[in-house]
Amino acid sequence: MRRLGLLSPGTKLHRLLSMGRPDGYDLHKEMGDVFVTISPAGLTLIVADPKVVAYVNSKRSEFPKPPNTGAIINIYGRNVTSTDGDVWRFHRRVTGPVFSERIHRVVWQESMNQAHLMMQSWLPSTDREPDSVRIPSFGDDILHLGLNVITGAAYGYPLGWNENPPCASSTSLSYHASVEQLTAHIMSIFLTPRWLLRLARRESTWGRAWEAYDAFGGYMRGMLNRERGHLHAGDNREDNLLTALIRAEEMADEKEGRSMEPHEVTGNAFIFLFAGHETTANSLHYTMILLAQRPDMQQHFLDEVDEVYDRAALEGRDQLEYELDFNRAGFTLAIMLETLRLYSPLSLINKWTATDQPITFEGQTYVIPQGTRISVNATGIHSNPKVWGDNAREWEPSRWIIEGGNGITPLITPQPSRSSSPMRRRSSDILEKDSPSPSPLSPSAPLLTPFSVLEQYSPSRMLSRSSSVCSATSSGAMSPPVSPSVIVKPAKGTFLPFSEGARACSGKKFATVQFVAVLFTLFREHRVELEEGWSVERVKGVLRGRKAGALTLQPPESIPLRFVRR
Repeated sequence: MRRLGLLSPGTKLHRLLSMGRPDGYDLHKEMGDVFVTISPAGLTLIVADPKVVAYVNSKRSEFPKPPNTGAIINIYGRNVTSTDGDVWRFHRRVTGPVFSERIHRVVWQESMNQAHLMMQSWLPSTDREPDSVRIPSFGDDILHLGLNVITGAAYGYPLGWNENPPCASSTSLSYHASVEQLTAHIMSIFLTPRWLLRLARRESTWGRAWEAYDAFGGYMRGMLNRERGHLHAGDNREDNLLTALIRAEEMADEKEGRSMEPHEVTGNAFIFLFAGHETTANSLHYTMILLAQRPDMQQHFLDEVDEVYDRAALEGRDQLEYELDFNRAGFTLAIMLETLRLYSPLSLINKWTATDQPITFEGQTYVIPQGTRISVNATGIHSNPKVWGDNAREWEPSRWIIEGGNGITPLITPQPSRSSSPMRRRSSDILEKDSPSPSPLSPSAPLLTPFSVLEQYSPSRMLSRSSSVCSATSSGAMSPPVSPSVIVKPAKGTFLPFSEGARACSGKKFATVQFVAVLFTLFREHRVELEEGWSVERVKGVLRGRKAGALTLQPPESIPLRFVRR
């Protein structure tokens, strides 16, 4: 251990400790993949080593959430994200089963419907559709779409583009404006007593914070009241998240021996809508910008879009269906994974040691004292060159794809997984490589990194090898595979946008289905381009920053895009 000198406000470490937002892997180049900071607040173990992370995430009882972590998202009540232990298990039992294949079918259709409505909102009120449309603030529109998708699919209330759900409060704020204002004022709402907010002048910051809090709470109560009415009337409706929460409030849980408190119902209704719509929308926002600045990758993606629609047409369908078409979107899935790797909604995952805990790092075991905060630097892991190769900072969706049966030899031979087979079939079209994750307490075990099987060949070589239908390009080369046969499954501890282990995000499949459905709708007849005056280097500069005050990762300024008919 070495003593650190005083840290100036401009250092990366100071920014990490002050803001809770790590700056990629740069900090660890100097300090190492695991290091400890000591301050008046106590010890903090900062980790960007996949083996250590996998071990910590596999021991939920030994490394629980720190006390009071997530209090800022308890503004409407405790929820599945902010709780731990038995309370978390109760919340998970209530909310987890909602995210089934039935709701994913609804997500698929609702995502396509909302994407169509969003595109219609861009068009001028003329009879003739223009060949291109300028989108000055795609980020705002995609947040709007995300809110509507969750409201329709998870809350059972489909909305028109500018429609509001029922509201139990008297407010002049629209549904979407209430969420926007709530996001902007969430810190004031968290820090200020509700009675004081209620007394504030309406035009003040605190007055606007109260207006947003009351309005959004009113919309949640309005939807809950509507769902209660359907439930008590015995209406023949499909269950949704609100139905599950209401039933948990009215009937005691057998294992927990209690029912869900009213504030827990509103707390969970809030967190799924608030966090869920923003994280997926931001991923789509970054993806759109990245596709615009990488025409080569956009063309690979468009090839896949065209083939999926062509297959549907051959099967006598003019619309895509979840059961038939979702699993054909291999390259689209790779795009999503790569975007989440570089622009993860989770930059820090916080744990702490409930008791003294041994951790092995680089062959040596250390005892981490009780009460030590553990900050998993997800952004650092996602850009760790030891895991992802020398081009870890580059957006390369092709790193996630392996075309099977073409003589490509992995640099590291995968060991058998727990299921005794290194390959696990996820669907009829896409296979997922199941990479085991050795415990850090076994330092001799090799780390199987997602990049280890790809770094020996270039994207162009990989993309030109396919048993799928290929078409000749003008240069005589073959186009990339539009239905890749293998999607790399990263080793545990290397890929954390949805966290992992027992506390992994239950809405992962929901978000993935929404991502694919929205992109396939937007790009059926269009491509995206950067607006004139926006060079690739200028865009890269913007993407290196982040929006100040935002709870999730967002670009610091709007990048205008142009949708062009193709």
